[in-house]
Amino acid sequence: MIKKIILSIAALFLIWQTYQLLFNIDKLETTSWGLIIFIAWIINLFITGIFAFSGFAFPTQKMLPISYYKIYHPKKLKRTYKDLRVDLFRKLLLATLWKSQKQRKKYFNGKENGISNLAEQSMKSEFGHLIPFIIICFVSGYLIIIGSVKLGVLSLLINLIGNLYPIILQRHHRMRIQIIRRRQAPAPYKI
Repeated sequence: MIKKIILSIAALFLIWQTYQLLFNIDKLETTSWGLIIFIAWIINLFITGIFAFSGFAFPTQKMLPISYYKIYHPKKLKRTYKDLRVDLFRKLLLATLWKSQKQRKKYFNGKENGISNLAEQSMKSEFGHLIPFIIICFVSGYLIIIGSVKLGVLSLLINLIGNLYPIILQRHHRMRIQIIRRRQAPAPYKI
């Protein structure tokens, strides 16, 4: 209960900070490339953080119907995964953020019962990147409209790497899980 309260407060804090940042964006002197990159990164961090903290506290993935998470066009997904080189993104994550075997086992313990947990965690993670992806696309458009073109474009680029790539990666995981589950399903009784 305390953990949910703390995570909810953190999400509310990031909502407030995002509002303050965007409300005062026109007052910032954004001529330095270093500052522009930093602010673009902060915008992405704050908005994605809102949904990350919310997802750690609550089953936010249930806000979308289960049919959304089913992979209907695996060939298109495989092609997108390959064309965007999401495999390189995955390798980067495994070499840095997900390097710890202990951390990876929280999502998949290597056993048959771990597949359900992996599927649920992939849905939670995807939701935690999908909504920020959409919001940041709108924010980037807003920034471009008000004349902060460099900031808008950089926010969008960071958003593509920080949110779109994880969405595709999680969908790719679930596509593979669906294949495993089909193989595990008992064969129909034949005479």
